[in-house]
Amino acid sequence: MKSATRLFLLLCLSGTALSLPAKADDLPDAVQTLLANLEQQTGAKATYESAEADGESATIKGLTIQLAASGTSPGLTYKTDTVELADISDEGDGLYQIGSATFSGTRLEMNEQGMAMSFSIPEASAEGWYVTDAGEDASAAEKVRASMNIARKISVGKMDLTTMGQTVTIDGYEQTWDGDPKTGAGNVTMKVSNLAIPESALAAADTMGVLKQLGYAGLNFDFSSEGKVDMSEEAMGFDFDFALAGKDIGTFKFGANAAGIPLAAYAELMAASKAGKEPDFNAFMPQLMGVSFGRFSVRFEDASITKKVLPMIAAMQGMDEATLVSNAGAMMQIGLMQLQNQAFTEQTVAAVNAFLKEPQSITIAAAPAAPVTVADIMGFNPAAPGEAITKLGVSVKAND
Repeated sequence: MKSATRLFLLLCLSGTALSLPAKADDLPDAVQTLLANLEQQTGAKATYESAEADGESATIKGLTIQLAASGTSPGLTYKTDTVELADISDEGDGLYQIGSATFSGTRLEMNEQGMAMSFSIPEASAEGWYVTDAGEDASAAEKVRASMNIARKISVGKMDLTTMGQTVTIDGYEQTWDGDPKTGAGNVTMKVSNLAIPESALAAADTMGVLKQLGYAGLNFDFSSEGKVDMSEEAMGFDFDFALAGKDIGTFKFGANAAGIPLAAYAELMAASKAGKEPDFNAFMPQLMGVSFGRFSVRFEDASITKKVLPMIAAMQGMDEATLVSNAGAMMQIGLMQLQNQAFTEQTVAAVNAFLKEPQSITIAAAPAAPVTVADIMGFNPAAPGEAITKLGVSVKAND
């Protein structure tokens, strides 16, 4: 988990124009602030071959950031050949704007117990990127805002991820944000275009050849999301929808919202991460009791994979597809009896039967009449799960 977290962090730095050099006293205040925020987030030290600035722009050559191996976390090295920042301005009250930023020749390398992984991003850019100085004795809200990477638009070109002699490619990444640069609140969209896993890489991972039997020589995925972030002096909230679309497979969609997330708890999580410690969730729980949830949904929209998988599953069970489909409802009804909610059981069985007979879509959603808090959920009677299903407004629908 720590390895994945570190890798994800530096990939985010690659895609969101965060990585700037340490000890750059000759660079503008905006860059100095960005540097301070970066070190607060990662503890990383950076070096560079050369840096030039004229007050409103800066160029940095040979940027290198290294995270040393620590415990179970691998060593990571981040390198960028050239970083160019332009139209830098002071917006007042510790807020700076970098009009445009470009990154050329970015590479990320990880080595862990003999396994090497490299990530290459030839070109990336950001527009309207806002950086804020938390200052001394910063409040929780100011610390959280300083940790946020906010740009009106981020664009990343083709990317290559190579490990164990296999290369996965991504055609591009786009992100937009529109909101209040002082607080970070606003609307966000994201899209990852065509993550392509070639046949050779698929064969190396799928040694049983299951995907090949299903007719997939390679896999192609698109990711997208849109959402809103709310911020106040004490708490934050979000509302988002995320989609993962697989070519000739189907689309998985996830949606949720939450409100009242204490910024003090979030700041403590950041501090634990910086110190390399696991967060103490038992200590955080009292602060999280008031966090509320208004909706949650998981949806699958089929694009042919269901009809490919059903015969294979049926054969594994020693029956034909028609028999598997006809028996599915009865087997599910038996399994759902323990939930003690007959109406929900009947609805679920009907939805599953409809989907298996004519695969189009199936959706599981929770939409309570009013938002429920963590305290409400903790107070549900575990001996009466049917009551929780009703209070949460859980439903299952097919082909809608």
